[in-house]
Parts: sequence; C-alpha cells; structure tokens
Amino acid sequence: MGTRMKFCGMRRREDIEAVNRIRPDYIGFICTDRFWRYIPPEKAAELKAMLDPSIRAVGVFVDEPYEKIADYLKKGIIDIVQLHGNESEYYIRKLRDVMAFQNTIAPVIQACRVRTPADLVKAEHSAADYILLDNGAGTGQTFDWKLIRDIGREYFLAGGLTPENVGEAVDRFHPFAVDMSSGLETDRIKDPEKMRKAAEEVRKR
Repeated sequence: MGTRMKFCGMRRREDIEAVNRIRPDYIGFICTDRFWRYIPPEKAAELKAMLDPSIRAVGVFVDEPYEKIADYLKKGIIDIVQLHGNESEYYIRKLRDVMAFQNTIAPVIQACRVRTPADLVKAEHSAADYILLDNGAGTGQTFDWKLIRDIGREYFLAGGLTPENVGEAVDRFHPFAVDMSSGLETDRIKDPEKMRKAAEEVRKR
C-alpha cells in the first residue's frame, strides 16, 4: 500500500460529504478549544456519524486531561488519538492506562516539532504508536525537509503540505502518511477541489 492520507480540521457537513467522495484514510477533528478549527464534541459526533466507516477519525488534543480523551473514545466520536502539545512519555503511558481502564484502547499519534536533528532522534524514541513530523502546532508551514533522515519507524509528514508540493514529499520520503489541513483550504474553508487534487497527487505515486 502506498502513502496514506489524513485530511485534518473537519468542521462542516460539507467537509464530510467531500471526504466521503475522496476517501482519505483518516480525517481529523480539532478537540482543543483554543484553536479556531475546534468543534465541540457534539458537533464532532454529528460529523462522525456521517463519515464513511472506512475512514478513521482522529481526535487532535493539545495538553488535555486523560479523561477528556477517553470520553471521546468511549462515545465513539474518534478512533485514534493525536497528541499535538507538550505531552511527555509519562503522559502517553498514563493515557494508555486510563484508556485500558475504561476499555477504550486506541492508537496514539504524537506530533513532534522538527527544528534540529536532535528533534528527530527524540521523535524516533517516542512511546506513541505513530509519530507526526511537523513544523509546529498547525502553523501551515513546512519545516526543513533536509532534516529528515531514514528514521527507523513509520511517520506522518505534516506542515505546509499542499496539492502542489505533496507529490514531491511522497516521492522524496515515502512517509507512512501525509497530513494536510490549511493547504486544503480557500478562505479558511475546506476546498473540495484542493482535496481531490491532493488525493490524486498522492495516489498516482
């Protein structure tokens, strides 16, 4: 199987209708309320109910209590957890304990800010199931791709990916998945044509 796709920041029924047609592997809901793409859990649940079952929903959390994340999982709002703050290895272990206690086990993705080679070494040793290499917390900017080396684990590549450059990223690095959000928007609204074009660029590799 080739590189997978995650389209993040779903907020509207129209967004879900578009992804159901295009079929990325994952979509993301922003679940921390200090970000403008945030949607409350009731809205996320409504959109999840519309989502094609073959597409997995990822909840993006930034330094949230364990119980909040477990509650999203218990209610079936999300299938996968993405940590996009300053969560430590201890945090990941404790989160897994809470998920196990509540019988809400799910894969965990940890976002890792890449600024130096040392950041990649740290990312490689994350206790999460997957790592996501990014410039920062949803900045919409690429990091220095020269920093990427052959790390010994699968990763999501994020940060400034657009329909125009995602093909190059896949050709150069063959990541497990690419994660896109602002690059799929026009005037802060998800653009179905940009989503379609991005998916086409990834799939033809």
